[in-house]
Amino acid sequence: MTRWATNSPVAATGLALVLVALVATLDHATGYELRFAMLYLIPIALATWAGGLRAGVAIVVLSSFFWLVSFGSSHPYSGDFFFYWEGVVMVVVYIAFVLLLARLRVAVDQADERFVRVLEELHAAVYVADQDSGRILYANRSLARMIDAEPGALSADELGKRFGLGEANAGSTPGEDKESSTAQIVAREVRDPISGRWYLVQVVPIPWKSSRRVSVQVITDISEKKRAKALKQQHQDMLHQTARLAALAEIASSLAHEVNQPLMAIASYNDACLRMLAAPGIEKKELVTALKRSREQALRAGKIISRVRDFIRSRRPSPTHFDINALIRESLELLETQLEDNAVTAELSLSEAPLMTHADRTLLLQVIVNLLQNAIDAMEETEPSCRQLEVSSTEAADGAIVVSVSDQGVGIPEEIAVRLYTPLFTTKSHGLGLGLSICRSVVEAHGGRIWHSANPVSGCTFHFTLPPEID
Repeated sequence: MTRWATNSPVAATGLALVLVALVATLDHATGYELRFAMLYLIPIALATWAGGLRAGVAIVVLSSFFWLVSFGSSHPYSGDFFFYWEGVVMVVVYIAFVLLLARLRVAVDQADERFVRVLEELHAAVYVADQDSGRILYANRSLARMIDAEPGALSADELGKRFGLGEANAGSTPGEDKESSTAQIVAREVRDPISGRWYLVQVVPIPWKSSRRVSVQVITDISEKKRAKALKQQHQDMLHQTARLAALAEIASSLAHEVNQPLMAIASYNDACLRMLAAPGIEKKELVTALKRSREQALRAGKIISRVRDFIRSRRPSPTHFDINALIRESLELLETQLEDNAVTAELSLSEAPLMTHADRTLLLQVIVNLLQNAIDAMEETEPSCRQLEVSSTEAADGAIVVSVSDQGVGIPEEIAVRLYTPLFTTKSHGLGLGLSICRSVVEAHGGRIWHSANPVSGCTFHFTLPPEID
């Protein structure tokens, strides 16, 4: 039925009365040869849909009265039974039609009410905009609360500009095909310049009656989600910093020894220079050589301190393009003294071609250093002659970078393996239980994964993947 009939029940009922009179007049004018009685269903349907069950029954009674008075008087039957039978059948059909149509109307109204109630109770703001006129066709209560104004006071263009959609709000939505039955959802995160809150705005064109071009906008407040994400990142950064400091504590003695070597060499070269300067007949060439070597040792100490400073300093994640093979070599240089002190031999099996990736260099350095330290610790009870550590890198069939760190230690029991990546779980008496947990979070944050496998003879191999650099 038309929206006019739905919104104007009195006018629709009046029209139904006029149609009843018109059908009765036509029936009488044609001498009942054409039998227009079935046309009474039109005013009956109109009255039922617009006015409900009572209005429909009233029109049925009126239509039946006209039929009984006019048709019955001019068409005598062989018996009263046949006359009343036809009348009863007609009335029953009309009443059944009214009941079915009334139930359909109630079902439609209930469906509309449920749908509108769902939209009104949503926390997200929802509104429907006419893309041609820019008029708001529907808006739920959440939109009014969100903009602190009546949606009808604003046009679709004004709402679109406020939520960062420009005129796309009232015009064609990007990705929309006017001839296509499918529509592309456009979603973006925007910040309301008035309230300062963050929103996820989703726009999709939908079909509408009379081929009107309309779109549905769904605006969800994600400010708390944004804050939670920022807080989570802050806690993650603090956790990474704690793990780096813990790692530094484990290699502190080795670092002290490593820094002490160039410092002792500098002192020795300076003593030699002083002796040469005090002696008669200075050998200029030997003096220059000693000074150059002293400078080299100072640079070496500076590099060691610089590596440690870069490793432990707190900073925001900064993805860069780099070769993972170069990072593996740098990790081994950082642990060079610790490898020597523990009589561990490190072997490299790296790909010949550079394996470029786009990631946070310092975080991945922390991952590799942690895996190397774990491998060194795992071989404490291994015979010194068998303490061999191998680091390999390769490119998988799908283009992913695979880095593996293998040791010849005691391996990992199954009961420990299931908890290995759990935060605060450690098998070391001096460990914090953060290493592998952070390794997993870092690798997964870069789109990779980490796992381990037992070696055929002894020990364990840890693997992690990274996505390749995308041109």
